[in-house]
Amino acid sequence: MTDPIALPDPIVTADVDLRDFTFIPLDVQRLRDSELAATQDAEAFRCAVLSWCVSWHQIPAASLPDDDATLARMLGFGRDVKGWRKVRQSGGLRGWIKCSDGRLYHPVVAEKAADAWRGKLKQRWMTELSRVKKHNQRHGTTISVPDFDTWLSLGCPQGQPLPVPEDSAASPQGQPPSVPRETPSKGQREGQGQREGQGELKDRGEAPQAPSADTPKSPDKPATGTRGSRLSADWKLPRAWGEWALEHRKAWTADYVRQVADSFRDFWIAKAGADAAKLDWEATWRNWVRKEKDPAGTPTGPAPRTDAAICECCGLEASKRIGQAWYCREHDQFSERVAA
Repeated sequence: MTDPIALPDPIVTADVDLRDFTFIPLDVQRLRDSELAATQDAEAFRCAVLSWCVSWHQIPAASLPDDDATLARMLGFGRDVKGWRKVRQSGGLRGWIKCSDGRLYHPVVAEKAADAWRGKLKQRWMTELSRVKKHNQRHGTTISVPDFDTWLSLGCPQGQPLPVPEDSAASPQGQPPSVPRETPSKGQREGQGQREGQGELKDRGEAPQAPSADTPKSPDKPATGTRGSRLSADWKLPRAWGEWALEHRKAWTADYVRQVADSFRDFWIAKAGADAAKLDWEATWRNWVRKEKDPAGTPTGPAPRTDAAICECCGLEASKRIGQAWYCREHDQFSERVAA
């Protein structure tokens, strides 16, 4: 049994977590010229390379548990522990060393993991720099962030509350500084619409502006801006809209207009996506009415003849209508050529 006291310390710190890193860097030339590439045991080569990939998403990264049953499952042997031990003895874990924490570490993979972890921490440090910079711009403060190495030695502090001076709400000209708001942390929604904007004005000592007279209070009126709005769930057909439909669709009745309005409301309330927002709902209603079919049973086509039609050429009873004139069978083909 190996003496734990004689084992080296782990070559990767316990907090190195690269599970969100999809790719593992591979030094092609280093692998090509290595002793591993020259091995004649294909299964040992496969397990050695696969062990690097498995260790990349372990905690800490670049480490493996020193347990044959677990390793057999991780490296594709399932319950065949005996088969795995045979491959392990032939070089299936080439380059791995056991450390004092009882886990196996690969020096080359650990080198790559350390570089990736440092890059991840540097991105966090830059995010903290940006947060403090925006805070200083908004409140006129001079809070500093230590350099990267010092920040690491302090334990990588992030998101700590920053002091806000009482007199920083207004600039020397009496106006709030025109600085972008602080970016929220990843995964949080930025802003909550009009209510959040009013809360920001309160923090600055200003009262929220009242809606202007041109601001539409309901989707019955067109919006004055360029952003559309959805149809209200409690929408009802305005009287003027219904009268317009009756005036332009002579075959419609008041009951049928109400049926069309119900279909109009249900369609737009249920519709999802950007197309469900409209700038002018009254214009949308007019287009809907123009495209809607007449009620079933409404007569279509030319008006029926109320008396015998007379041929335009000979005065006899006509059998065919061309344009606004009627013709008998003898003259209808001739009249078509004349009309063409």
